[in-house]
Amino acid sequence: IGGSPAEVSVSLLEEEAGSAGSVEDFLANMLEKMGADAKVESKLTDEGNIAIELVGENMGMLIGRRGETLDALQYLTGLVANRVENSFYRVTINIGNYREKREKTLSGLARQAAIQAAKTGRSTSLEPMNPYERRIIHTAVQKVEGATSFSVGSDPNRHVVIAASDDNPVKREPRANRNRGERREGK
Repeated sequence: IGGSPAEVSVSLLEEEAGSAGSVEDFLANMLEKMGADAKVESKLTDEGNIAIELVGENMGMLIGRRGETLDALQYLTGLVANRVENSFYRVTINIGNYREKREKTLSGLARQAAIQAAKTGRSTSLEPMNPYERRIIHTAVQKVEGATSFSVGSDPNRHVVIAASDDNPVKREPRANRNRGERREGK
C-alpha cells in the first residue's frame, strides 16, 4: 500500500465456490492477510448476484486510489464465486457507500464537461477509468443536449473524451468566427 504497485499472490483451497458463505470466507481470509480489520457482510440479491459490504474503521486502504484496490478485491472475489461450472454470480463489493459516492461524483463531472463542450465546442479528455466508470460518464453525457462522449485508448489507459455533438451548431462554426462574434456582441 502506498505509491507503488502491489503484487498479490493468491492461492485457493479446494472448496466449493459459488455460495455467499464461501465467498465470505475467501474475502475474510484475504482481508486478514492484508492486515485489514473488516467485517464481511454478504447477501444474495433478487437477481441472483452477490452484494458484499465491508464494514470497519480506516477502510481507505481497501478502497485505494480511485477505487483500484476495491476493484481488484471485487475481481478476485468474483473469480472465486464463479469457479463452479454452469453458474455465474456478479459480485459487487462496497465500502461505506463508496460506489454510490463515486457514481455521483463522476456523473457531476461528466455533466459539467458536457455542458462546457456543448457551449464552447471544445473537447475534454478525462482520466483513464474502468469500464463501469466509463459507462457512468457516457450515461450522464447522453442527458446533455449538444454533447457526446466516446472512449479512446486501450486498457488500462482507456479514457473518455467528451465533445460537442455533430448536431451542435457551436461545433460546426469555425473557431475564428466564434471568437469574433462573441467580441462584437459584447460591445
